Amino acid sequence: MKRLLCLIENLGSGGAERQLTGLAVMLKQQGYEVEVWYYVKKDFYLPYLQENGVVGRYLSDAANAKKRFFALRKHIKEYHPDTVISYSASTSMIVCVLKRLGEKYRLIVSERNTTQKLTRNEKLRFFCYRWADVIVPNSHSQAKFINDHFLELSNKVKVITNFVDTEKFKPSDEPIPSLEETRMVCVGRLMPQKNLPRFIEAIGKVVATGYKLYVDWFGQDLKDAYSADCHKALQEHHLEQSFVFHAPSSNIQEEYQKADVFCLPSLYEGFPNVLCEAMSCGKPVLSSRVCDNPNIVQEDENGLLFDPLSVDNMVATIERYLELPQEKKTEMGKNSRQIAVGMFSKDAFVSKYNEIIS
Repeated sequence: MKRLLCLIENLGSGGAERQLTGLAVMLKQQGYEVEVWYYVKKDFYLPYLQENGVVGRYLSDAANAKKRFFALRKHIKEYHPDTVISYSASTSMIVCVLKRLGEKYRLIVSERNTTQKLTRNEKLRFFCYRWADVIVPNSHSQAKFINDHFLELSNKVKVITNFVDTEKFKPSDEPIPSLEETRMVCVGRLMPQKNLPRFIEAIGKVVATGYKLYVDWFGQDLKDAYSADCHKALQEHHLEQSFVFHAPSSNIQEEYQKADVFCLPSLYEGFPNVLCEAMSCGKPVLSSRVCDNPNIVQEDENGLLFDPLSVDNMVATIERYLELPQEKKTEMGKNSRQIAVGMFSKDAFVSKYNEIIS
């Protein structure tokens, strides 16, 4: 039986954590011996691993950045995995260097976002990838970035887009009541990538025009300066009653199901889990026209796309959706579900990983 080690920074509520824990469970079901290790004490997905018989190990001695390299080296030597799958940048660089120093394992590193600029840290990470066996971007846009900037790595690149549990994320059996107001749901951490100030301004303009639109945003609030700016923007645009921030939900599928429409206003993404999940729940989707999003959202078929740098374009797109007849909105939702079932299957996802593990 092959022994697999899945590494990630934490088991918080984010998309990378969702994908890695899902992958670990699928690989366990395939007959592998699997453990998931993390070193930042966030345990949102730990119960999910435990329920499915996968070991989730918090490495307290690796929590200190100065000791992390040696702590991971010690634990990996003791566990002696056949394959290591890394889903975060810091662990990817460490396991690449460990392999260069003589550790014997097949190494798969995953890219979870689309690189926007080549900083020194980015260059260092891609330099370390020369010692990985396979580089797995979850988006075609990141694969293109790697091929354009690091041609010597191109033969290692294999795109594996995210999966969705289409049995869990499915349309509600209960029809949504036909109401005058529209409930929009958004999911994501409160961070600059998510483009919140522009999005809040756009919602403010739509509501000021007279549309009855209510936004529920689910995601981790980091309680930093950016978060403070977001909450301040709600007050400036008088949206305290129309736009609410919520903590991450362990039953987010229920929030998708209760919504009329999903929106993702990000400045950039990898292959966004939340967009795919909302589609799987049969929702029309509004999304920024960036990275892989235009490959997922088919304009006028299951949703609408907008320029995330233009508040006016966001406003126009949201209002265009709100003005659509209900029959068209219903059709968009059905198309979303059909696309999701065809594109995001778990079987295809784990099959592609099986190919690169062996």
